[in-house]
Amino acid sequence: MSAFVLSLLLASTAAAVRPLTPPATEFTPGAAWINAKPLSMALLHGRKVTVVAFINPTSVNSIRALPILQAWFDRYALSQLMVIGVLSPDLEMHRDPVWARERLKRLGVEFPVMLDSDRRVWKGYSNEGWPAFYLVDHRGRVVYDHLGEGGYAEFEKELRSALGGLVDPDDLPAPVNAPEPTTALCGPSTPDVLLGARSKKAVLPLDKDLSRRVSMIIEARVGEVASRGRWNLERDGLRLDQANADQGNFLRVVYMGAQALAVLAPPPGQKKTARFFLKQDDLWLHEGNAGKDVQFDDDGRSFVPVETARLYDLVRDPDGRPHELYIIPERKDSGVYGLSFPDSCTVTNIP
Repeated sequence: MSAFVLSLLLASTAAAVRPLTPPATEFTPGAAWINAKPLSMALLHGRKVTVVAFINPTSVNSIRALPILQAWFDRYALSQLMVIGVLSPDLEMHRDPVWARERLKRLGVEFPVMLDSDRRVWKGYSNEGWPAFYLVDHRGRVVYDHLGEGGYAEFEKELRSALGGLVDPDDLPAPVNAPEPTTALCGPSTPDVLLGARSKKAVLPLDKDLSRRVSMIIEARVGEVASRGRWNLERDGLRLDQANADQGNFLRVVYMGAQALAVLAPPPGQKKTARFFLKQDDLWLHEGNAGKDVQFDDDGRSFVPVETARLYDLVRDPDGRPHELYIIPERKDSGVYGLSFPDSCTVTNIP
């Protein structure tokens, strides 16, 4: 499907008859599936209305949308609806079926998910981000789509209309009526920070006395990422390249938001839990600002125990002021892949 076709679909009004309803992209033969045996659009043709949902288990925006997809799957399963997730890799870990199965189970996903490891399905839909929903009618045509969070009521309205081609509308269950995200008076929030070779922003190297800053005005430094010590630059993120018993090596990020989340990973090939110590504004966290994944050692030092690569809840900041966050891996080869900073309306408990 071309980007031009999708742009026309996106521009169409919700209730209008769409002149363009392109055929849905077929699922990749031989791809790994979770929660189901391999499915095909040809198999679903004439039998099901399908929601094809592009999901990302390490994106907080996508994680917030998963309960809505699960609710539609549960509510309309007996009304000939199929919900199919497509996990197109943003990070290398997304290609691993074992990792994906564990993460999706922890996130409460029970609907079928296909691992789009070569991004063939992503390209077929000309998809642009997560989450993204595509509604495929029983004829196998894309009749509606939506990119990003929100718009759930309108999508469910279109979903119910499409189901009317297979079942009597009077026999449909009551709508899920998923709540729409709040967008007003939510406070400031720093955009997601990417790390590694995919980031377009250089990491600022710190000198030994930690004095190097672009500006002493912290508001002017929001989004700044700095590092101390040796870090290996990988495509997906950064890995500490030296021992760190004295905690002298770290990443420092300046951010605003009501919450700080990070994708963290233990050293590869090791089963022992890795600790990532955390400071805010050069102070250890406390019960009032620690995220849900934070623990404290006998000396009162705040840390996150990282047993697998995933998104972790680091800090809660109801004041929303700018802060310096220090991430201090305890062990060599520990990885930091990216950070997100929800505002006060989108603070999320990560399963």
